[in-house]
Amino acid sequence: MLDLFRQKGLTSVVYGAVIVATVLVFILGFNPSAGKKLGPLDDACVARIRGNCIEPKAHRAAYRLVFARGTPGMKQETASRFVLEGLIERELLIGEAERLGLTVGEDEITNSIFHGDLYVSLPADNPAVGRQMGFDDGHTVIDYLIPNGYKNKDTQEFDLKVYERTVKQLVNRSPSEFRDWQARELLAAKMRDLVKAPVRVADDEAFDRYVEERSTATVSYIVVRKGWIEKYAISSDGKEVDDWSKANASKIVVPVRHILVKGDKEKPEELEEARKKAEGILERIKKGEDFAALAKEFSDDPGSKDKGGQYPGEMVENFVPEFKTAVEALKPGELDQKLVQTSFGFHIIKRDPATREDIVKAFKSTKSEDLAKAMAKDIADEMKAGKTSDDAIAAAIAKYGKYTPKVEKPAADGDAGAAPSPEAFTADKDPVRPQLLTSSAFNRGGDPIPAISGEATESIVKFAFEGKPNDVAAEPVHTDDGYIVVQVKDRKPATREEFDKERDTYVLQLLGAKQNEALAYYVRRLRESSKQEIKIDENNLFGHKSDAGTQRDDEDE
Repeated sequence: MLDLFRQKGLTSVVYGAVIVATVLVFILGFNPSAGKKLGPLDDACVARIRGNCIEPKAHRAAYRLVFARGTPGMKQETASRFVLEGLIERELLIGEAERLGLTVGEDEITNSIFHGDLYVSLPADNPAVGRQMGFDDGHTVIDYLIPNGYKNKDTQEFDLKVYERTVKQLVNRSPSEFRDWQARELLAAKMRDLVKAPVRVADDEAFDRYVEERSTATVSYIVVRKGWIEKYAISSDGKEVDDWSKANASKIVVPVRHILVKGDKEKPEELEEARKKAEGILERIKKGEDFAALAKEFSDDPGSKDKGGQYPGEMVENFVPEFKTAVEALKPGELDQKLVQTSFGFHIIKRDPATREDIVKAFKSTKSEDLAKAMAKDIADEMKAGKTSDDAIAAAIAKYGKYTPKVEKPAADGDAGAAPSPEAFTADKDPVRPQLLTSSAFNRGGDPIPAISGEATESIVKFAFEGKPNDVAAEPVHTDDGYIVVQVKDRKPATREEFDKERDTYVLQLLGAKQNEALAYYVRRLRESSKQEIKIDENNLFGHKSDAGTQRDDEDE
């Protein structure tokens, strides 16, 4: 919902005018540095905002509240910064609230405490993290930590001792300190509400957004897989394969071997010793000694040492650039005549010789990309010319499925050593042949075809909602496995009647999204205007690498 709002909400002239007006009133009309003085320089602060100090103890307390259920996929330092951003925004909002004359009454603070509320601020600009943890907005009431409030379990009435004990356990605060905490959070909340107040959702706007989100489409599609092309459209025999292999030797994937002699660039003497050792091993290989045996004896790479220095050729793509470049320059069976230096030390590199199977596999893989695209284009063109999808597929299979794969001879009775024969298919019967399939109904955020890339999905969804029923996409969609021919089958717009049934809930959700976006926009402007008055001390940041972790989270002041 928020992502869709980001695409349209703030770009509309009317809404933009509201936000700009709000910013002019709340920011430009006031001096952002008025009325504050910096505290003593020796105070321990995680951050100073317009002279106000966020103490490490307060930061850690907020961290414990926000992440009481754990950090969902975050490193501790990232989670710590997330909490700090919320506290910084709180202080900025408080500063603006005070300059506007907003206040929090003693009764308001007392009532929030009496009802067992526990507030903490989250960054307005990153609401997804808060929602992931079950928080709906930037000013969160964490009631699951104290589900019964501060009540005596016997009388079910507010109990001062229970309150003091609970506050001490949760945030390590005295009652007076906690009251001040609540007051600051409530004042920041009033400022948030003031920023959100001008935001409105018109009925037409809500309906247009509803139609955009809830309308559905269905597509028919045909997948031309490279696996089918390699099997039925490309011959593995003849001079063509040999000629190709001579011109494209570097494209043939074969295992790679290397011997690593470690050397530290920061220690010149050690590095030079490693170089001399590696040069000696390389000379022995050039004179005919077995590479694998020398790798087992001398290599410092534990991942390949016991395998004779061997790695699968497919893994080279993930290696350091110097190693990868050296391998790409070698033909199968070649030894690099010089050492290759990387951050790990010195490498002696060799590519294994290519088998006939390696050559044929590389040849087919290279040829299949172009042929799969050509076959998909033929099917699409035939369909656009008026042929049915079945006829277009049949014609393409007849054109491209020219070869019949060799089938192993069935094992003779009693011959336990013979391999069983694989099931034989023909080009027009193979389960992976091009076939007409139909997607389930999907919306603009849907996933019409499983197991394809996000870019391919985006392209198909865009065409499905822009094309007309029976339209065929101008170009086949590329995937990791081949190409897809796409045809719009059906599109069902959301109706006014459907909207009316969900109006109240939907409008409320849209309003909340727009209000959150307005707040995020306002806070960004506020931070920008105050960036010279925000000072963060990395050494006091909980979870930072410089934090030795010696200070207990629950220690008393």
